[in-house]
Amino acid sequence: MTDLKKDVVIYTLDYCPYCMKAKIFLDEHNVEYKEIPCEDREEEMRKELTEKYSLKSLATFPQIIVNGVNIGGYSDMVEKYNNKQLIF
Repeated sequence: MTDLKKDVVIYTLDYCPYCMKAKIFLDEHNVEYKEIPCEDREEEMRKELTEKYSLKSLATFPQIIVNGVNIGGYSDMVEKYNNKQLIF
C-alpha cells in the first residue's frame, strides 16, 4: 500500500449524472477530492478547462484532475482505474 496521497480535483455541474457517478466512485474508493462546482459559469469553465489542459474538443463535465494531470471524465477515470493506469 502506498502512502503517497493523490491530489484530486473534480469540476462538476449539479445536474450532471456523470459528475454524480464520479463522486460516488471516488467516495466508494475513499479518495479525498476537492469539488469545484461550475454551474454558475459553465460555458466560461468549459473554455477555461479546454485551454488549460489543451483538450482536443470543448471540455465536458466532470473533468477530473489527479496530481495536476487531466485524466478526463468519469468513463476515462474508471477505464484507467480498471487498467491499473490510475491507482488511488
